[in-house]
This record gives sequence, structure tokens and C-alpha cells, in this order.
Amino acid sequence: MIARPRLLGLTVLTLALAACGDKPLTPEPSLIPTATITSGAMENGTNEDPLPTTVTITGTNLQGATLDFGGEGPGTDLMINPAGTVLTVTAPPNQAGRRPVIVSTPYGKVNAGVYTFRQPTPRPKVYLLKVSPTSGPAAGGTVVTLAFDGSLTYNPADPPGFTIPDVYFGAVKATGVTAQIPNPGPGPSDQNTITAIAPAGTGFVDITLKCPVASCYTFSTTNSVPYHYLP
Repeated sequence: MIARPRLLGLTVLTLALAACGDKPLTPEPSLIPTATITSGAMENGTNEDPLPTTVTITGTNLQGATLDFGGEGPGTDLMINPAGTVLTVTAPPNQAGRRPVIVSTPYGKVNAGVYTFRQPTPRPKVYLLKVSPTSGPAAGGTVVTLAFDGSLTYNPADPPGFTIPDVYFGAVKATGVTAQIPNPGPGPSDQNTITAIAPAGTGFVDITLKCPVASCYTFSTTNSVPYHYLP
């Protein structure tokens, strides 16, 4: 009778190696990403006219990251610095509302924060109606009252830094602009007013209102009123 060689030791070793090969690798804790939105947490403009907004995310281990804006898409122009600590991306087209920003890397996912897409509220229209007085000396210094129709406020919130609009006489910004004065009266011209001190100038100029915030969606002016500098 021929005895077969016993392969128990080899079989155990083979099973052990196979078991190790099938075990999922646990990522090193030092490679798990962290991420926080540090700028661009709200899109500029309106849904009808959104402005490209660069979102900046800082953290660690962001190399190879991809983003998802709560199902709205990954955004465009994604850039990551070599150290994997700063990620920038342009927000994608959207539906209005708040969305989580999920950062995915080969070593895990992390919620970087909440991004707010602009609500579909149109810009309030402001119409300048008249100015009083309608003229003043070329040296300036005249206190001018501007009556307007419309609202200078935005719901739900004004942009940071917005208080009252700038008033321009032609290309020159006026000084001493005061807040809206609500006066009771039968019409818009008696309801909403702003006062400003006319700068120096010559001839006829157009008076306009402009928002003092660079990326302003608070209001839009649609017209101007004339002012005459006397010789």
C-alpha cells in the first residue's frame, strides 16, 4: 500500500493567505480627508441670472477629490493644490435651496458644509421719480431730495455691507447720503425719499442710484433723473 503525502500544513497556509487577500484594507487614519467651506458658501446673483461663484474648501488629504453639490452636480474648474489642503471649484447650475457639499477621495468622504443656491426672487425694481430742487450752483453743496418708487431692501437678506445706496451726479458720487425717510402721503413720490449733497459739476447731469456692494443683487435701478448745475 502506497502512503499519500500529508498536505495539512500547506493547506492551512494556503487558506490563511487567501483569507488575508480577501480582507478589505482599512485606510490609514492620517489619510482620511477633512474639509470645510471657507468661502463662496452662497451663490451670487439670482436664479434667472446666477453669477459664477468660486467655492473654496480647505482641509487635509484632498488630493484626487471629487465633489457633489447635493445632487446638483460636481461643479467645474476644480483645482487642488499639491499639498491637498485647498480645493477650489465653480458652483454648478442649480435649483434654489440649500445643499450639502460632499467631498469624496480615495480614502473616504466628508461633508464640507452647506452651500446656498440663490432663491428665485427677482431683483426689486427702483424707479427714480423726481428730484428737489432740480438745480443748484456749480460749486455743489445743495441738499437734494430724491423721490423713488420701489424697495431698496431684499428678502430674505441684504448683502453684507449694504445699508443705503450710493447717489451719483453724473460720474461723481455724492456725499452725505441719508437713509430712506418714510413720509405719509398719497403717492410713491411722497413715500420714499433719500437725500444727498450735490458735488460740484457743470451743465446737465443724470442722477442715478447704485448699490455700494460689488456683487449686488439687492436692487436694480432702471432710470435716472436730470439735475442742472447753474453757471
